[in-house]
Amino acid sequence: MWGWGKALWPEYCVVCNRWLVGSATWMLACDICCADWPYLCHSEGSILMRERCHGEFAITGFRLQSQQELKKQIDAIKYGGDRHAAFRWGHWLGQRWGLPKTYSSSHVVLAPVPLHRRKKIKRGYNQAHWIARGLAASWGVQVAPRLLVRARHGDSLTGLSRESREAASDGLYRVAQPPNSPPQSVIVVDDVITTGSTIAACGHALESAGHRWLGAATLALA
Repeated sequence: MWGWGKALWPEYCVVCNRWLVGSATWMLACDICCADWPYLCHSEGSILMRERCHGEFAITGFRLQSQQELKKQIDAIKYGGDRHAAFRWGHWLGQRWGLPKTYSSSHVVLAPVPLHRRKKIKRGYNQAHWIARGLAASWGVQVAPRLLVRARHGDSLTGLSRESREAASDGLYRVAQPPNSPPQSVIVVDDVITTGSTIAACGHALESAGHRWLGAATLALA
């Protein structure tokens, strides 16, 4: 999909801008820069994620608060409309975390956390969708961008406590699907997880609609 894009977007370190000569195509930074990253692509990251979203499958890439360069990457994806960066980071996450062999790739779908249509129009795209596309390219699974719908606009969760986030998330998401559609095994995808309220609300909506909610994948943990 992105083969033609390599000529336009060469592989370079997202921190220092050096070319990634000889590196794997999914790498995002040179060895010197990424050695300083607060990686969570290991068991500790999975434990921290499960504590927040309570899913059986819970992965994240890095801790956000301790690295300004990584925060800039998230801001470029979330507010700057950088689809290519979102795809590359999603692919990077998929290469760092493999899909468990117990999950059949033909039965697992990725559901991006949806934006309300007004916010999507304002931003121009849903960053979680493009992160999910990168993950899907790595794992060989499908993305279901319209499976989840945000029901209300204007309920920002930024800056709220855990209790306030949980209250504001109640009924915030629902499942949009044709009548009698078969149940699916779903992993919810987002850019950043804070308290886990958004992920949990999406998971509850999926389960209420008869789907199997496996858990979540995010780029960062705040």
